[in-house]
Amino acid sequence: MDLPNRHLAYVPREMITHYLLDMNHPEGWGKAQEFRNRGYNESNVATMVSDLISVAQNEPVSGMKETAFGFNYEVYGVIRPPIGDPMLILTVWFIPYEGGAPRLATAHSGNRRRRRDRRAQ
Repeated sequence: MDLPNRHLAYVPREMITHYLLDMNHPEGWGKAQEFRNRGYNESNVATMVSDLISVAQNEPVSGMKETAFGFNYEVYGVIRPPIGDPMLILTVWFIPYEGGAPRLATAHSGNRRRRRDRRAQ
């Protein structure tokens, strides 16, 4: 299944600067460390946004969870960060019940999620 309205997917800039790259964020610091170690930073936010949107637009949905406000869609993909080898990531896209454009809810190394899934088995 493709992400609904995938051609409209967007990433709010503050999601990158105040969460995914923010080493002081109480929940996002680990993600910030991952992305910064791979070369993403405030000087290439547009590249990071483009890479994340590319996952939404080109990869299939691997999971969906209903929330109180809509649906979260999990989409795995491989991006090519500024430093190092290609990187498997998990992106989560939120779409409210009334529909509309998918908005990035979070992203992190896909290997981290898969390791956690294996431990739960």
